Amino acid sequence: MPFLAVVHLRELVCPDCGTKIAGAGARSFVVDPKGEPIGFDEERMPEEMALTVACPRGHAVRLLVPNEVGVEGTMVTPEAAPIAADAVLSEI
Repeated sequence: MPFLAVVHLRELVCPDCGTKIAGAGARSFVVDPKGEPIGFDEERMPEEMALTVACPRGHAVRLLVPNEVGVEGTMVTPEAAPIAADAVLSEI
């Protein structure tokens, strides 16, 4: 079962307080509400997902895959890629 990371295609800024959450090219790991990594069945990968990424002040930003961000397997994440806050899976 692969684990997924969100690829932030452009800078993500909190709409509530203006804090930068992720820079373009940063990765956020997809986790469950308890912060545990989620494994996905390679044969049945979801085509759409809703994810929530929180800024350091706790404001939540909802992101949609594939409309707003892309995803990739965590094994292919470039080592030089900056790591951003985890993306909590809201629904599949």
